[in-house]
Amino acid sequence: MLFKQIFKAGALLSFVLSTAILQAQTATQLPAKLLSCFVHKDTSDILTQLAPNFSIAGHTDAGAKFRLNQIIKNYPVSKIEVITEKKTAKGTILQLNLTSGTDKHLNTEALLDQSGKLVRLSLFDQLYGMQRKQKAQLRATIPFENKNGSIYLQVKINGYEKPLRLLFDTGADGMAVNQQLADAIGLKITRENNASVVGGNTKIQVSDNNSILLDTLKLSGQGIAIFPEMSKEGDGIIGNTLIRQFITHIDYDKNIISLYDFGDFQYKGKGATVPITMPAGVMILPGQLEVTQGKTYTGHFVFDTGASYDLICFRPFVRQNKLLVSGFKSEAQAATVSMGVSSPTFSGNSFQFAISKLPAIPGLPITLMGGNSANEQWQPGFDGSIGVRLLSRYNMTINLAESEVYFTPNKLHAHPQDFLIKNYQFGWDNTGQLKALGIIGALETPDGLKVGTLIQRIDNYTVDQLKKKPMLIEEIRLKAKEQPIVITITDNKNITI
Repeated sequence: MLFKQIFKAGALLSFVLSTAILQAQTATQLPAKLLSCFVHKDTSDILTQLAPNFSIAGHTDAGAKFRLNQIIKNYPVSKIEVITEKKTAKGTILQLNLTSGTDKHLNTEALLDQSGKLVRLSLFDQLYGMQRKQKAQLRATIPFENKNGSIYLQVKINGYEKPLRLLFDTGADGMAVNQQLADAIGLKITRENNASVVGGNTKIQVSDNNSILLDTLKLSGQGIAIFPEMSKEGDGIIGNTLIRQFITHIDYDKNIISLYDFGDFQYKGKGATVPITMPAGVMILPGQLEVTQGKTYTGHFVFDTGASYDLICFRPFVRQNKLLVSGFKSEAQAATVSMGVSSPTFSGNSFQFAISKLPAIPGLPITLMGGNSANEQWQPGFDGSIGVRLLSRYNMTINLAESEVYFTPNKLHAHPQDFLIKNYQFGWDNTGQLKALGIIGALETPDGLKVGTLIQRIDNYTVDQLKKKPMLIEEIRLKAKEQPIVITITDNKNITI
């Protein structure tokens, strides 16, 4: 027994020493391999030294490697020296001195993970517009309009005096307006781009080097996409423009967005940190879906404040996992239309869904995308989209510099989930009021239940009763499959659905 214990201790010591030597060798190899890349204008030597979460200005995976390739090809470096090496909880920090161009010296910081792989280099971040400071200082506090979780910001573009109402849309990688508004503002087209939309792709025009004003915050050098038409409410969208430049805290309880420098930042409240990736301009969250109890499907979902639903699963994910024939019970059928591309959808309840590291949400309404000739070849690169009806149940701090989002449950989190009765969707807002959120697969009628209407009673139960006993909601839903349901709105007016 003693011999075995000594052997185990010796093996453990050997493993620790080997790991330490490996990390030291990797830290020593990195500058030489990185210099070789710059000299030969080829990233081959450094690819094996990159950590799985390697990022450049928040971009990961293919997005980070594309930017790395551009830097290596176009930025001149002739010498790299290690100045200091320091072990931290996050990994090893190397202070490097780079000789660039005609003997121009530049200090930069590299972070290596526990296995000695490169996580990030501050020079790379700076070249793509991300400035890391020692301390995160508050730069702006911007009020927003909260429409059932959707965030609308007042924005001024260039010298156009009229404030625009733009949807804060993290499912888009930048700003966008329609052609009519672009003409009114006087935006100058500088290039064309291919844009990915739900179900397919479309070609758009882009105007570069614009200035925008949000409250007291002015940002210059902004690109704005111009679509022929846009179906979203408001004057356009403001996508990931803000999160690429600031730590962005969204407070749904106070309806404000606070923007901080990238740097040392302490998250507030009792919450959980969720890792994110950004391979193609939008943030991706890991998640686990159980359509029916006992069968879990792991996926990667867009963090999408521009989407008014809870969760949608895109066609490739639905087809691969046969979700429409997995026991899922569709309660309403419709279509999702994005920039002219239409896809059939089927809505109902899941057993549960969890954003990784957050507690699972039982009975979450989900939408599954069906197939047609327009979307069967569509390959979005992710499995679906988490919309604002789920996201708005948390106050969130988006920290792209650390590739993470910090989630803290807010006041809405304690309320029951959104629910379907026939093809009407209902849910609470952050003030505790129950509303008709939408009609799936049908149009509003003059004498029908309109979207946004405040609800006082459903069938025999008041809103307070439904809030305190969510099981009553399921009772009504079951009844609605066979009988009409009476909805009481303001002024005690009754509408039968």
